[in-house]
Amino acid sequence: MLTSYFTLKALVREWAPDLVGCVVGDAFSQVRDELTLALARPGREWMLRISVQGPRHYLFRTEGYSKARRNVATLFEEAFGRRVTALRLAERDRMLYLDLEEGLHVQVMLFGPHANVFLVEAGGSVREAFRADAEWSGQPAPAPRPAPVVDTFGAFEARWRADRKTTVQAVAAAFPLLDRTLAAEVVFRAGVTAPAPAACTGADRRALFAAGVDLLAALETPAPRVYRRGRSPEAFALVPLHHLDARDDLTAEPFDTVDAAVRAFVRRSLAEARFRAAYEPLEKALAAARDHYRTSAEKMLEELGRESRADRYERWGHLLMAHPGAVPPGAGRVTLPDLFAGGTPVTIPLDPARNAVENAQRYYEKARRTRQARLHAEERMAEAERRAAEAGALLGRLRRLQTYADVERFKKEEAARLARFLSPGQQEADSFPFRRFPLGGGYEVWVGKNARQNDELTFRHARKNDLWLHARGVPGSHAILRLPGRQARPGRDLLERAAGIAAYFSKARSSGLVPVIVTERKYVRKPKGAPPGAVVVEREEVLLVEPKLPGTP
Repeated sequence: MLTSYFTLKALVREWAPDLVGCVVGDAFSQVRDELTLALARPGREWMLRISVQGPRHYLFRTEGYSKARRNVATLFEEAFGRRVTALRLAERDRMLYLDLEEGLHVQVMLFGPHANVFLVEAGGSVREAFRADAEWSGQPAPAPRPAPVVDTFGAFEARWRADRKTTVQAVAAAFPLLDRTLAAEVVFRAGVTAPAPAACTGADRRALFAAGVDLLAALETPAPRVYRRGRSPEAFALVPLHHLDARDDLTAEPFDTVDAAVRAFVRRSLAEARFRAAYEPLEKALAAARDHYRTSAEKMLEELGRESRADRYERWGHLLMAHPGAVPPGAGRVTLPDLFAGGTPVTIPLDPARNAVENAQRYYEKARRTRQARLHAEERMAEAERRAAEAGALLGRLRRLQTYADVERFKKEEAARLARFLSPGQQEADSFPFRRFPLGGGYEVWVGKNARQNDELTFRHARKNDLWLHARGVPGSHAILRLPGRQARPGRDLLERAAGIAAYFSKARSSGLVPVIVTERKYVRKPKGAPPGAVVVEREEVLLVEPKLPGTP
């Protein structure tokens, strides 16, 4: 709901008194895919921060002005010094405009695969684009497309899609200004329990329509809040969402203004993402190291608990020395009475090229080496136990940390000890929630980093026509080939490159060729009660590819 039509409408209403009349002082990017507009009037300064990178589209305002000294790109210089004459939102569409003097305007489009910010001339042509400037320069700016009005039950029925998989999806299609979260709220308020739209009765649809109309009215008078799970922001909402209020694991924090709620949610979400990106590689590496050394110590303890081979070798040496005449020349084995076990016969393997005494000496040497190895094994076991305890202690301390600053301080204080357990690169943070591999032409592959992320990637951030990839028959990460548009059709070479990435992030990485499932995201579903990462694929194509990352030979 962060960039929904109703949120943007509320922000325009709250911001206009402050921002209309301001002068554009700067426009720059110091964070990937984020543009900052600096606006000022006597005694006041604001910055609008705009992210055009899905899945984190956002727009929020902060007071003051700050800018990094290095690695900053300056943009939209022709707008500098121009006064903001109006702040407006397209009618029933999410296209936001900052009108400037002399006919220019800044157009913000925070939806779809081509989300962007444009500096537009009076005639409607793009003077400069934040992303893909060469493609957009001189082209007509995207035009708004007003959503249809759905204010009667007949209009609702006309847009009802019984072929959608869930009732929530059908409600979102029927009320085009509602996103999935708001559509879920409509279903909850209506008390409709039919999981699929085809199962909804006429009474169900009337209840859904009535609940939708009530919610649309409520959104015009916001009562903003941020839903948190513990300290982690879970959702921003313009109005109380009863289906979230009903959850025991969430707490609602109300705000006086939409501006304050949006700012708090985005900043906390960015901080949480930064914390997770720094924390999770450390947590995973330390847990793996602890478990590895524990397992090693347990295996060595089990081995040390068995009968010593050194004693057996030494006993065989003694028996051969006691019966040298009983060993025929060239024998590969001999059976002798075991003087140490009441005369019970024992069969001793021999080196046929050696006589009895030489075989005995060989067993005495093996006994010596085995005792020495056992001593070293005891030392290695003690070292493994020490390392497991050390990794566990570091892990316990890490799990008590709450902020990115805490993690960075921990990494600095424990750098020497962490170096024993982490490979190069495991401490690097990436603010983007998934692994990301640009393939050119607007195509990108996003890859989940764990089972929880696999679910989020597939069912929250992938669009239904994006391509879902997974190594067939083996555990691995979910991968999504993000398409630059609905009509985009990747070629065979690009598909194979994307499949190679999915194969690389699977248990079959070391194989020469790996079968990889490729299907549209809409054909992937999650069974009820399935664990994180588990899915069912209803339709698939299989590519046989080499596990490979872009840029590797």
